[in-house]
Amino acid sequence: MKNEFYKYSYRIALSVGVSALLLAILIHGSLSSTSFSFLPKLIAVIAAVPASAIAVYIAASIFRTSLRAYRYRIIVASSESHIPSFFHFFLVTASRNMFVDMLPARLGELSYVAMLNKGYAVSGPTCLSSLIISFVFDLIALTLLIVVLVLVQLFAAGNFLWLVPVLCLLCVLLTCFYLFFLPVLRCITTALDRLSFFQKGMGKKITLFVKKNITALEQAKNAGIGWRLLGLSLGIRVGKYIGLYALFVAVAVSFPLVNTAPAAAVIALISAEAGASLPLPVFMGFGVYEATGSLAMVALGATASVSLIMMLALHIVSQIVDYTFGGIALVLFLITSTQPVVKKQFEQKKFFKRSGLVAFIILAAGALLLVPQLRKIKNLGTIQPPDSGQMIERGTDEPKTEQQKNLHGFIVWSSNRNGNHDIFKYSFDSQKIIPLTSHPHTEYFPRISPDGKRIVFARSQVPWVSQRNHYPWDIYALNLADGVETLLARNGTFPTWSDDGQYVYFLREAHQVVQLDIASGKETEILRTGGKGILPKTVQLETPSVMPNNNLVALTLRGSERAVVIAAPNGKITKLGQGCQLSWSPSGEYLYKIDHGGKQQNAVFFIDAATLKQKKWFDSPTRYSHEYFPKVSNDGNVLVYGASKRGHEHDTADYEIFVWVIGTPWETARRITHHTGNDCWPDVYITRAD
Repeated sequence: MKNEFYKYSYRIALSVGVSALLLAILIHGSLSSTSFSFLPKLIAVIAAVPASAIAVYIAASIFRTSLRAYRYRIIVASSESHIPSFFHFFLVTASRNMFVDMLPARLGELSYVAMLNKGYAVSGPTCLSSLIISFVFDLIALTLLIVVLVLVQLFAAGNFLWLVPVLCLLCVLLTCFYLFFLPVLRCITTALDRLSFFQKGMGKKITLFVKKNITALEQAKNAGIGWRLLGLSLGIRVGKYIGLYALFVAVAVSFPLVNTAPAAAVIALISAEAGASLPLPVFMGFGVYEATGSLAMVALGATASVSLIMMLALHIVSQIVDYTFGGIALVLFLITSTQPVVKKQFEQKKFFKRSGLVAFIILAAGALLLVPQLRKIKNLGTIQPPDSGQMIERGTDEPKTEQQKNLHGFIVWSSNRNGNHDIFKYSFDSQKIIPLTSHPHTEYFPRISPDGKRIVFARSQVPWVSQRNHYPWDIYALNLADGVETLLARNGTFPTWSDDGQYVYFLREAHQVVQLDIASGKETEILRTGGKGILPKTVQLETPSVMPNNNLVALTLRGSERAVVIAAPNGKITKLGQGCQLSWSPSGEYLYKIDHGGKQQNAVFFIDAATLKQKKWFDSPTRYSHEYFPKVSNDGNVLVYGASKRGHEHDTADYEIFVWVIGTPWETARRITHHTGNDCWPDVYITRAD
């Protein structure tokens, strides 16, 4: 048992290590400078897969497993008197589906032989012959499917011509099997009978086993079950790709530009399946599945990064279902087995010790390359959206304080009070809160245009994304007069306006600040990390704020360095200490930020743009003194911010929205919202103040 433990430990370590190494190479190689965004995107895509798609995949898995089990039973019945029940075949088949993915080069197929023979006393030759026949009919079904795909290429616009040589290869394999497999086996047995070694002892047993397989294959061939097997094989293929296609479409929702046509998706899935069948020591097919599937998607027009994320997300979700399903079936098989399961002992202890060292080195190398990705998990925020909370009465939670001036204008912010984060508006004149958006995806960071007629904001590409995850977002503009939305840019967040309203600045992939010309749609990069950038690749950017009439960018740095800085086009970096959410004032004469040093840790700090001297600017003396999200109004006279009594997380804590007339006593800040949900990232537009 000890030697057996060494053997399986070595195999698992080796396969996991090779898979980790392949995935790390794919991530770091194909994704280039954006590789650090890979894991956040992957988790967001997986979290967004709807339960309905998983349910379709489960139903399709049960369907194809049932057909496969019935096909095995028909073949076994053609040459065996003792036939296990359909339920027993179903358990063996479901377990076999799991082991096929676990072992490389389809070696998991042999689990079917072992389980059926040792568990239900079906003869070994019959088990092996039924496996061979099933494999041949799987190839026939796959060949017919590829024929259909080639016809699609002929009658529609597609790029599937490279399937033609694959089709020719399959046809050659099937022809060779039909014409030569049985005759060659007969010749082999005839030759073995003439050799003395194969006339006694172990040699004789080998000869008898081959002859029994020939007999079983001939009996199945003469049983007249070919058309039934072909129909079942086609059903198995259809069921398999229906389930996988449902998952493919589910993960593609996060990437609107991906071609989800059935033909294109099936090509990618067939390619991935072929890769997982290669004779490589990988764990559950990870690495080669993604590599070959991604190559097919790239050939069909998708980008390398999107292809890799989609194939890995699909693989992970499908494997979770398959291994849960197969694990349950394996337990039931062990319970219902009619024969004791034979376990072999291994005595090659020294070999496995040496091989174990090699496996450990490969595993460690793969793990080290993936560490930069795994460390990003803690920065992704919550996977599930927060509770939407409820309204509270004014005066029961915080005494209402009056401003020294009557303000006219409005505030916009993001709130989850309707179930998910939408954009809301508060008018100083009507003192009413109304929703501006109502969308199933998360929306945040609204910013008002200089003329007060539009806002820009970020909308997630999947239903829920934490605001700590800066990657799967798009930039939208909303006309406040008629509510018409316009998509401005893909893969961007933290949008802000230029002072003339002609441009929108935003952050892409946490490493690139982009200027968008609204009229033409032209994008211009004004700052980036890594490569020729002025900041290292390991730094992540947040809340970029561009100085009016200049390209000086105020930034919050995270990742390998935590600071707030001003970045100039000439490459000069001016550090302004710690903190976050550094922003320029509307005039550019000063900056402001959030930093430690307040009553409840946080406070708003003022930074003179000329001298860079800093001072505490605002720190509420009330219980709501954990300030965040500061934003100065268009006229420079009002500060709007969010604050909580407790809690820190941007999109889950109970933040309330407040406004403060700059220069008045801190305690005169007016509270706008009274809700236990999350209210965040406000902006304010002032028309006049009396």
